[in-house]
Parts: sequence; structure tokens; C-alpha cells
Amino acid sequence: MSFQISVIKKNQILAWVFTLVLCVAGILNYANDPRKNYQVEVSGKMEDSLGEAILVDSPNLVSNVDGYVESIAETSKTQTALEYFAQSRMSRNNAYGEQMEVYEKMLENPTLPESQKEVAQNEIKKINEQKNAIAIVENLLKLKGFGEVVIFKNAESINVVVAEENLSEAKVAQIQYIIQNEMGAKVENIHINNL
Repeated sequence: MSFQISVIKKNQILAWVFTLVLCVAGILNYANDPRKNYQVEVSGKMEDSLGEAILVDSPNLVSNVDGYVESIAETSKTQTALEYFAQSRMSRNNAYGEQMEVYEKMLENPTLPESQKEVAQNEIKKINEQKNAIAIVENLLKLKGFGEVVIFKNAESINVVVAEENLSEAKVAQIQYIIQNEMGAKVENIHINNL
């Protein structure tokens, strides 16, 4: 019996030592937490400029660099417009890709009747024709001197977004003429917006 009691005591001692080591490790980990460094408030005054660089939140930004502020605003507007056009084209192409994928899966289905497969093939053909027509119109408009252009086509209406600040009636007519010729749309269904 004395052997069993000493084994139990040794196991209890080992358990207490292991628990103590875990507690010490937890306390040390909490005390040396790197996230605490970010919560320290920095006090003191920063200068408005660092060498030739000027801080964005500087109160003297406009008076220190005349004209530079305008170019910053124009650059951010241009980048935002470019991002809009790129993102719009990407989402439009993804939508076409998803539609194509659905119809291609229909064609691969061996249990689908031939009449439905023919409908799927016709829809794929329509989507490809529409994608090609949109690409042609966008390229023609760029060749005619318009900036970035993105076109969205619904059942009947065609929405055009052009990167132009001022669209004159002549430019609008030119856009409508190209869309009419290439996409066979009616003028009342063409909606033109500038960005």
C-alpha cells in the first residue's frame, strides 16, 4: 500500500508542477503581448513636412504646394474611373461566363432532349454575338476619341458609360450611330451616361 500512495503523491506533484508551468507561461505570454504596443498613444507634435514630403493631413497642404492638390485629386479621380471601368467589364464578362457555363452543362447532359440542346446552342451563339458586338462598339468608340467605355445590354436597352466630362449632342449622336449600326438597337433604347 505504501507503494501506491507514493505513486499517487508523485503524480499529484507532477500535475501541480505542470499546472504551475502553464500558469507562468500564460502570464509571461500576456505580459509580452505585441498587440499592446499598438494601443500606446503617441504624444508630441509631428511636423507638417518630412524633408520634401508633405503629410496628407497637414493643415498647410494647400498653401505649401499650389496646384499639387489638384493633381492629387485628378489622379485619384482617374484611378477611380479606371477601376470602375475595369471592374464593370470584369463583372459583365463574369456574368456572360456564368451563362455560357450553364448552357454548356446543358449540352453535356446526355438525358437532355435534342430540342433543348438546340436551344442551348442558340443561346450560346447569341451570347457570343452579343459579346463580339459589344467589344466592337467599345473599340470603335475608343478609336473615335472617346476615353474609356463600357457597355451593358439588357433585353432591349443598351446602357453606355463613357469617361467624358462633357458629352455634346454631336458626341451623343456619334455614340448612338455606332451602336445602331453595330448592334441594331433603336435610338430610344440607347442610354448614355458620362463618368
